[in-house]
This record gives sequence, structure tokens and C-alpha cells, in this order.
Amino acid sequence: MGASSVLIDQTTLCEAARLLEGVSTPMARRTMGAVTPGTAERLAHLSTLLDALLLYDEVRVLDAQLPPDAEQLTLRRVLLDRRILRYVDTRPLSVEVSEELTHFLRAAEAGPRQSTGLHSHPYASADEVGRSVRQLLDHAPASQSDGLVHALHSDVEGDLAHWWIGKWAEALHADPVRILGTETLHFIGYWSSGAITGGVSHLRTFVYWRTAARLRIPFLPSLRRLPVYHLMTDHVRRTVQDRVYEVVADSFRATVAEVYEDEEPLALYLPPALSLFLDHLRAHGDIAAAVDALRHQHRRLRRSLAELQQTLDTGSSLGEARAARKRLKAALETLRADLDPGDRTAGGTVDQLIEIVPGVVKAAANPLDVGGYADALLARPSDWIRSWWLRRPVRSALRLSTRLEDLSRYDRLLEEATGHRCDPAEVEALRRSYGRELELYGGDSRLPSAPPMTTAAEPSEQEPA
Repeated sequence: MGASSVLIDQTTLCEAARLLEGVSTPMARRTMGAVTPGTAERLAHLSTLLDALLLYDEVRVLDAQLPPDAEQLTLRRVLLDRRILRYVDTRPLSVEVSEELTHFLRAAEAGPRQSTGLHSHPYASADEVGRSVRQLLDHAPASQSDGLVHALHSDVEGDLAHWWIGKWAEALHADPVRILGTETLHFIGYWSSGAITGGVSHLRTFVYWRTAARLRIPFLPSLRRLPVYHLMTDHVRRTVQDRVYEVVADSFRATVAEVYEDEEPLALYLPPALSLFLDHLRAHGDIAAAVDALRHQHRRLRRSLAELQQTLDTGSSLGEARAARKRLKAALETLRADLDPGDRTAGGTVDQLIEIVPGVVKAAANPLDVGGYADALLARPSDWIRSWWLRRPVRSALRLSTRLEDLSRYDRLLEEATGHRCDPAEVEALRRSYGRELELYGGDSRLPSAPPMTTAAEPSEQEPA
């Protein structure tokens, strides 16, 4: 059986490692007006990384964005030594990803622009931004004048709930692709204000999203990336799902109800990875041993998810896919029964994304024109549609809002394991900040959807599933 993989970002990996060693973020990030992560945010990154280590055989990151202190981070070295961490060579993908980004930004550039009430300033050029991203992915040396490439190389992350975006929240949900494209150019164009950090965050989210689609593996975003990623992918699903269900049903000679049953997300129950890891680290003081213990103890969970993906990759019918999902559901229910009562709430979902498949839309068109994408997708031959539907990557979508609510209980354990304290007030401030981002962008994991052809709405992140 092949190894299961997930794409994570360097923010998750490196900030988690810095927390364990008590080292600060490199100066490049702290001098560009960016949001500097505190202990609570780093603890959230560590929690996300440990969940990824529980769920997947390998975690992958892009080699194009390597922080200057990466070689000194113990947790990163441990994961590399065990061949758990793999680097993705971005050079073979640079042309496709940068061209897709350029066409996407050109479409946004040509559309109407929002006003912040500030004095007029130039928007960044879509073509220039695309060239900078290609330069980054090609590992080409950056000139001193190309500040955007330097920013992309750094750990810069911005405020997702910047008031500029907050002014047009309604438009953001109605047309997220256009608004996010426009605002990316807006932020980067207003360089001197520090808003560049928000533009860099959006660019990096786009690059990870489209790279994962090309690698055909899921992407597990960090805290400062997930709300935007969710908004984009959920917009794609909501826009095309009814039409897709119909054509998939026709290609399998099945009913729409059968296709919907195949698409229903499964509740994901996870052991408290953060608690288990920190407890082992406190007892033995060895990061490598704590990683090994966590991985070994819950290896059956990884096998169950990998078996589902393998069955989908080699199957040919909805019946085979449905049987494999039932086996995974039974395995997850068994895991839930073994957990302590306080840990039996679903921490997320397992599903398959209705994703924008690279190459379906002609390169000359905007690949993120969701309506045009649906038309092109549905024009494909039936055998292509069947293969695409079954082989979509299995995704584990985690609810970080639930994780943030739990962080306060780890204060003493974190201090005993690492010597660093996480002030409950800092956790509460992070929780409120993330709550504002969820309110602006939407929930942080896909909740069970209503069957097609009904008017029932999906519950929000704050509502019970």
C-alpha cells in the first residue's frame, strides 16, 4: 500500500518547532508589519501538525519557502530523519501555477474595484505578481528591487480580518474569487502601508491550494490560511455540486440520491494528540521519542484512511466506494469508543473535495471562473468523469475553532514539557481574533451538507453539526 500524504505550510511546521525550542521568528517577518505569532498561536500550529502526523504517513511542504532558521529547528530535523517530512520541488510546477495565478488576477484586475475611503493608490499588476511567484517557485535568485519575492520567501503572514476586506463582507461571500483577487492586488499595491503582508498571505494560500490540486493530495492549512482556503473551496463546491451530482449519476447509471450518499462527509474523531505528545515530552524530554510514540500508538488510524484512498484509486463503481467509506466509518466509531468521554466530540470531517482540476479549463481562460469550469468539467467523457469522481483525494478537515477552545487546558502541561507558558488571556485573544475571521470568511471545516434539490441550509461553524 502506498504512503498517504498531506500538504502543510511552512508556517505550521516552523512555528510549531520554534515553540518547542523557545526561539523567536526570524527578523524578516517581524520587520514588515506582519502579525507576529505568540505562544497561543504557535500552540495551535503544533496541534495542527500533530493531527497531520496522526492522520498521514507523510507531510509535505514546498521547498520554495524555506525560512532562514529551518536547518536549526529540531522538530523539522526529526521529521526529515524519519522520512515523515518530504519537500516538494516546486520548479516543475512553476509555469502552471504562476500562469493559473496570473489569469486569475487578470480577471480580478479587469473587474470593478472596491473603495476603502483612502486616497487613490495603484493596484499591483497581475502580470508582475505572476512573474514574482514564478521566480519564487523556480528558485531563481531575487533582485534587491523585487520586494514581493523577498516577502514570499519570508515567514510573512497578515491579518485575515483586515478592515479593508471587512468593508465588503457581503460581496466577499457572493463572489469570493473576484474579491480575493482584487484585494490581493490592492494589498500588494499599497506596499508602504504594511498591507503587503495580507497580499502575501493570500498569494501563499493560492500557491499551496493549486499545488495540492496538481499533486492530488489534500492540503491542511494553518490557522492564518484556513478561513480563506475554506471560502474558496466551499464556493467551488456550492456553485457546481448540483450539476456535478447529475452528470456523475448519469455516468454511473445511478440516481442523484446515490451520488449524494457517496458524498456525505464522515465525522472524524481524533485522540488528543497535543496532550499525548506534550505528556510524553514532559516525561522523557525527547522530541523524537514523543513523535515516535504518538505515531506508533495510532498507526491503525493512518492505515484506515490510506486504505480508503487506495480503494478509491483502484475502484470502478460507487458501490465499491460506498463499501470502503463504511469500513472507514466503522473504524472511526471504534476509535471514538476507545477515547475518553471528554474527547468523543467530532474534531472535523473526512470527505472528498469537488475541486478545480488543473487543465480542465484552457490556459488562456481564467481557470478560477467557477461557472466556466463547471461547463468544461461536465463536457468531459463519461469514463473521465467516473475516474475523476472516485479518485478525488480524501481530505481530513479539522475544526480549529474547537482546538482553540481547548488550548487553555494545556498551559501547565506546556510549561512542564517545554518551560514556556501560554497565558489564558492570550488564548482568549487568539480565539476572539479567529472568531472574527470565521465570521468574515465562513466556517473552518466542511459540515454535513443538505441533499441536493432541497432548501435546507448548512449549519454555520458556531452551530452543532
